[in-house]
Amino acid sequence: MTLPGSSIPQEVALPADVIATHLGPGRLFSIEGLDLYLLPGDRFDPVATAVGQLRESTYREQLSGSGQTTDLDGRDSSYDHLVLLEASSGVLAGSARLQFTPEGTSADLLPDGEKSYLEHVYPGIKERLTGWGHHLEIGRVALAGRFQKQPHSLMALFRGGLLIAVRSGYTTLHGLVSFNHFAYSDAVNQAFLSALMRPPYRQREPKLPAPRHPVEAIKGSDLPHPISNVQALEVSIRNELSDSFRLPVLLRQYFNLMEARVCNLSLARDFNQITEILMSADLKRLPEERLRFFIDVEHQPIYQRFSWYRGDSQNGRH
Repeated sequence: MTLPGSSIPQEVALPADVIATHLGPGRLFSIEGLDLYLLPGDRFDPVATAVGQLRESTYREQLSGSGQTTDLDGRDSSYDHLVLLEASSGVLAGSARLQFTPEGTSADLLPDGEKSYLEHVYPGIKERLTGWGHHLEIGRVALAGRFQKQPHSLMALFRGGLLIAVRSGYTTLHGLVSFNHFAYSDAVNQAFLSALMRPPYRQREPKLPAPRHPVEAIKGSDLPHPISNVQALEVSIRNELSDSFRLPVLLRQYFNLMEARVCNLSLARDFNQITEILMSADLKRLPEERLRFFIDVEHQPIYQRFSWYRGDSQNGRH
C-alpha cells in the first residue's frame, strides 16, 4: 500500500536476512509484539531506505514532509538508531535517532551542523550542553500509520531511549518537536506558541544559544500562563479558537512522560519551513516510580558496547 499521490509505501517489511544480520545483534527488548533494536550509525545503510520512507510518510501525513520519497539528511551515520519492528511480520513500526555526547568532549570532536541537526539549528549548543554533563540528542522520531493508533508503540521507543540513556549515564536530553503551523490560523499559532514560551511550559535556565532561524513573532515571557496543564491548554484553544487543533503527539509525550520543558522555538528554513519546538528533559527530576517504569525492563544491555557508555546513572541518583 502506498500513500495517495506518492510512491511511498505506507508500511515496509524488512527482509528476514537484514533483520537477522544487521539488526539481530542489537535487539534491546521485546514488548507487546514489538522488537526494539539499537543500531550503530555505521551500520545504518541496510535500513536507510526503509527508515527514510517511514519518516517521509509520517511527516507528509502531517503536511510537513521533505517532498522527497525518503527523508534522509546525510547525518544518520553520525547517530545511533532505535528501530522498532513488528515481530510477527518484520514491518517497520517506528524509528528514532540518538546522539550521545559525553561531558567534556573536546571542541574538535564535537559534532558540527553537518553531523548534528540540533547543532545545525542551534549553533554552539553541543559545546554548551556537554560543558554541563553527558548529553543525549533525540531526533527524527517516526511511527508508521497503523502503529500511531497503538500507544504502546511510541511508548516502546521512549522506553528504549530513556532506558539506554539512564543505564549509560545520561540524564539530560534535548529533542526537536515539529509543529505544522501552516495547518492553523495565526490566532491559534499565536495562542499556542506564546503559551509554550511562558512558565510553566518554558525553561529559561540554563541559557542556550539562539536558534539560527528564530520565530520572530513569538516572544518569551516570565509571566506564568493562566493555564498550567498542556492538555487543558489544548482544550481551551479548541473551544475558543479552532476545534481542529491538536497537540503534536510527541510534544504531549515529552510533557507527560518526561516532565520536559520548552527551551525555544525555531523555523525549519532548510527543510519544510514549519516550527520546531526545542524540548529539554532532566531525568533526575522524574519521580522514582515513573523512571523505574521506563528503565526496569528485561533487556539486553547492548549499549555497554558503545564508546559513549559511561555507566548506570542510577547508581548515584540518591
